[in-house]
Amino acid sequence: MTKITEICDRVQLLFQEYGIRSLTMDDIANKLGCSKKTLYVFFENRKDLVLKVISNDMNKHELDINNVIANKLHPIEEILSLNVIAINKLKICHPSFQNDLKKYYPKSWEIFDRNNKQLTYKICIKNLKKGIKNGCYREDINPEIMSKIFSEKIELVFNGLLFKANDVSFSEVFNEMISHYILGIVNEYGREYYLNLQNKPTT
Repeated sequence: MTKITEICDRVQLLFQEYGIRSLTMDDIANKLGCSKKTLYVFFENRKDLVLKVISNDMNKHELDINNVIANKLHPIEEILSLNVIAINKLKICHPSFQNDLKKYYPKSWEIFDRNNKQLTYKICIKNLKKGIKNGCYREDINPEIMSKIFSEKIELVFNGLLFKANDVSFSEVFNEMISHYILGIVNEYGREYYLNLQNKPTT
């Protein structure tokens, strides 16, 4: 692990706990136990820090996803395994994360949003084609259209106007969306398979 990756990982944890906007460079340096001058060795400015932290986190997230894909699971189990990764990430995501990124760091937001949607689309279309071939998804699904719809819907999970943090968590919203998505794409065999998985006791 390089020094800049180590710093990015630690700053990401701070963003998860406090949000992005609320932390100054002085705050970050103090919490990392270094001088602000040290931070500027690795980052040109605050915007550069946010961009590199977000990019580093996206790379780690994509690696986690690719590790699941490499296991070549049943299509429905693959979705549920990917869902675990997403839920674990959402549980530690600060409520102001998306708004902070979109409002104050538009370049970082653009990269985050574009890459997230592209990755979601790529995973979704492969999973849909695999599920149709496997015989657990409906044959009348258009994988390309469905993948585009799903990748665009992800942003709704973070919509604070629709889902107030005090009423419902990001992870609860995402879980509902995934359940609705799965039940919409499966055939009768797939529905039975999915419900059986849901009814299995957790160990």
